[in-house]
Amino acid sequence: MKNLYYLYLLPFTLSIFACSGEKEQTASSTPLSEQALEFEIYDSLIVDYLGNLTLMDISPDGKSNLLIDENTDSIIVANDKGEQLYQYKLRGEGPNQYQANRYGKSKFLTNNEFLIPTTGGVYKYDLEGKLQKKYEPDFSAMAQIIIGGADNLFIKGDQLYLNLPGRGRDEFGSQGIDYQKKSKHIEILDLQSETYTAAVPFPASSKFSSEENAYKFFSFYPAISLGKDSLYIAYRHEPKIFAYPLSDLNSLGSTKFIPFPAFVENEPKGKEVNNNIVISELYAGTINKIIAMEDGLFIVDYLAGLTSEEYEEAVAKADGDMDKQWEVLGESNQGGMVIFNGTEISSPIQKPEILGNLNKYISKDEIWFSLNFSEAENDYSVIYKTRLISK
Repeated sequence: MKNLYYLYLLPFTLSIFACSGEKEQTASSTPLSEQALEFEIYDSLIVDYLGNLTLMDISPDGKSNLLIDENTDSIIVANDKGEQLYQYKLRGEGPNQYQANRYGKSKFLTNNEFLIPTTGGVYKYDLEGKLQKKYEPDFSAMAQIIIGGADNLFIKGDQLYLNLPGRGRDEFGSQGIDYQKKSKHIEILDLQSETYTAAVPFPASSKFSSEENAYKFFSFYPAISLGKDSLYIAYRHEPKIFAYPLSDLNSLGSTKFIPFPAFVENEPKGKEVNNNIVISELYAGTINKIIAMEDGLFIVDYLAGLTSEEYEEAVAKADGDMDKQWEVLGESNQGGMVIFNGTEISSPIQKPEILGNLNKYISKDEIWFSLNFSEAENDYSVIYKTRLISK
């Protein structure tokens, strides 16, 4: 498919009620690679809403939950008991609405206000859904990949850290050698001055800084996370986490290689990018999400990818049935969520079948998941509260 400018991807899919008795916590003298970890359900938020709700954020005081039905783009505000406070749709052509594409999860700014990141800038609303302010960038944002459930916005004081691509596109494009040399991948929005500043170029320790091999745009889609004093970034098809001090986001702090047992890397050959999208290229090893935890640990959600031989074998099993082909490819592409401590990784973290995607991480003892919609159909919505334990 030539000249593909927009690639829409759905969020990657990641005892019903386990006993909350005493269990060994994840802090252990056992090497991380030998620990058997699990997300244990111990509570839930039940919302009287018929649809597929996911949790975007929890207010700082813990009293309000910001949820969305991705199928209808309806936003729900519920209290800590699951009672609906407000429901509305905010995308549209009206003066109170945003017109561009929503670009990831919305986040609470205060107990009474939340932010929606879009490809047209950041919009601030109160809990009743009334527009308070629009922070418009000084460049034309342009997203080639849109993942509705991505964490593309982080807040620290009056600073917002955003994955908001498009700056410099007229100068150096959105892929290729010139892009790899000149682009920056984080926008810092200062809420006081209402200005955007670009930061975080490709570091020299990333393959994407190459001046010899030109990568396609989907290979370097960033996953970001915010720690106490650092911003972390991982690029989609590279098994590394790069750390930048918040005091200087243009200076690399460290590079950590993630030793996955398998991670397929499809490398280009040459300085020119072929704009044709070959579906098998999308099945390279993939980092879907990184979460900076306590104690220098990370949750990493990844897929190992498929070699060209494995891809062809999976396609052959489908025997021309496209629905079956996607199913077989998904089953063949193994991975999951692991803990990474900077040098080694755990085995994939086990989770009950009823759990869907990881929606919100607060601590090892408070990790929220959506319902696995393929496993249950309810006339109400459930968000599960879990903790990370060592079995």
